[in-house]
Amino acid sequence: MAYADYEFYGKNYFGNVVPEADFPRLSERASDWLDTVTFDRLVDGLPSDERTQKRIQKAVCALSETLYQIEQAVASGVSTGESGADNRMGVITSRSAGTESISYATPQQLGSAAKEWSALYAAAGDVSKTNDLLLKTALPLLMGVRTDDGIPILYAGI
Repeated sequence: MAYADYEFYGKNYFGNVVPEADFPRLSERASDWLDTVTFDRLVDGLPSDERTQKRIQKAVCALSETLYQIEQAVASGVSTGESGADNRMGVITSRSAGTESISYATPQQLGSAAKEWSALYAAAGDVSKTNDLLLKTALPLLMGVRTDDGIPILYAGI
């Protein structure tokens, strides 16, 4: 069960990256990932404290956005440099089918978002890098969050 819905995403997280049609799928994946890193401490329900609930829901929203952006990075295609005479690599901005034409983004087009997209493109297709990026996304929101029993949700002990 996803810990956040699209209404929370729009009204409380103020998200605008993930389309409504994709949010249920991505929030479910984000919640599953969160269950893994919290050792299933949330599967029986969120803690009763409202502030804690919001932090967990915001973490799911942030993770959903990251998962969506990784999907977009994969969909936009990063050339592997395996085909073509010049073996160019980079972000593909357009493709044509006829007499094959591929356009790549210029450094100016990549602009200020280069670092963020660089991390997303690096994570695309690499499970380890994806998990690292998801952890970096969720950790600031989950640090200090505790269950109703007072156990930190990220605590690895019993």
